[in-house]
Amino acid sequence: MFFVSLLSPKGKGKEAIAYLKKLKAPRGVTVHDVYVTLGRYDAVVVFEAADSRKAMSFAADIGIETGYLVETLGAVPAKEV
Repeated sequence: MFFVSLLSPKGKGKEAIAYLKKLKAPRGVTVHDVYVTLGRYDAVVVFEAADSRKAMSFAADIGIETGYLVETLGAVPAKEV
């Protein structure tokens, strides 16, 4: 299952970006990419998780470590719909 986490700019700035550059996924989660963005969100994390519980735990860890507000969305590739 794919997920997209959007990080709102309430975090630790440069420290948060350094953390995201070194982001390591726990067992059961695969990080596909991390993007630093301009606009409403400071960063986007695209990842896959075995289930919603693992995704929620991973997204919560990102929020705790960065101080960012994290909004996580489940995602389905358009070709699968």
